[in-house]
Amino acid sequence: MNKSLLLTFLILAICISTMSMSAQNLENHKWNHRILIIKTVADHSERFEDQLTEFKDAQEDLKDRRLVLYAIRQNDFSFTDYTNSSKNYTGKLVEKGVKSMLDQNEAFEIILIGLDGGIKLRKNYIVSREDLFSIIDAMPMRRN
Repeated sequence: MNKSLLLTFLILAICISTMSMSAQNLENHKWNHRILIIKTVADHSERFEDQLTEFKDAQEDLKDRRLVLYAIRQNDFSFTDYTNSSKNYTGKLVEKGVKSMLDQNEAFEIILIGLDGGIKLRKNYIVSREDLFSIIDAMPMRRN
């Protein structure tokens, strides 16, 4: 392997790992996005799939409410930015970041974090899109 190819590969690996850790840093979203976290510890979870399906046809509503989504299955996650799809990606959870917000004793969780970084909703059952949107629409920053 020649040195320039090795160097290119190394730089690419560093960029990808930095992007993954940086996007999991919830502080990066503060005042820019509301964060929706949907988590399961199971390989297959009907609640997890049903919760994702609940928001499947609501992309415009999610974008309008400035939401980003972390869909977490065990230690793997997918990140969806409804305001900018070019930022979407998948990866592994890191200790600092989203993982620190999760309750390890819960098999399924849905968490909503507001623009101010505070937890606005934390449930271990499926939340309808109507209920989620009404919570967001009642927030002071949303009303403004």
